[in-house]
Amino acid sequence: MIFTARKNLKLEVSNRQVEILIGCLLGDAYLTKLGKIQIEQSDKQREYIYWKHSELASISYSQIKEVTRFEKRDDRVTKSFRFWTRQYFREWREKFYQKDRKIFPKELAKWITPLAVAVWYMDDGSYQKYNCTLSTESFDLESKEHLIDALESFGIGAVFRGKGKIRVVNSDLNKFFELISPYIHASMRYKTSLTL
Repeated sequence: MIFTARKNLKLEVSNRQVEILIGCLLGDAYLTKLGKIQIEQSDKQREYIYWKHSELASISYSQIKEVTRFEKRDDRVTKSFRFWTRQYFREWREKFYQKDRKIFPKELAKWITPLAVAVWYMDDGSYQKYNCTLSTESFDLESKEHLIDALESFGIGAVFRGKGKIRVVNSDLNKFFELISPYIHASMRYKTSLTL
């Protein structure tokens, strides 16, 4: 896929990179108005962000930066790591955000592959006692319906859960983890079913 910035600047993005970026944008990533994608993970997920950066190195700036924040609510210092893609994704900004609210554009559903789902899950998924959820609080209802449809296209049932999460139905948990397992980074295996 070719992305452009201004008139003559072009950036070639591989299909694998597009799938990873879609997963990131469904998860923790933020797409600026200028067209840069900010990818940030907590200190606990340092290995995971280094994997992301290695996968996206050809379309990103070279450095991963450490970010330290002071959380006033509980007097705590947190550390995370962040990098930015190059500034070519302005056309996606218009698709992924409406009035500054993140949505899922249905036209990009074809890019929701097992790899994209795995990245989305590593970013925003959790698994506890046969309860597997994906955080979708920031998305509107229509976007959530499109995302459930995308999961169902893999034969995986999903439903809405309280506070805007999507939950994989228990009968399809093994199928879900089989779908994403080949793409789960070793450092993120703790989020998956113990039966694998």
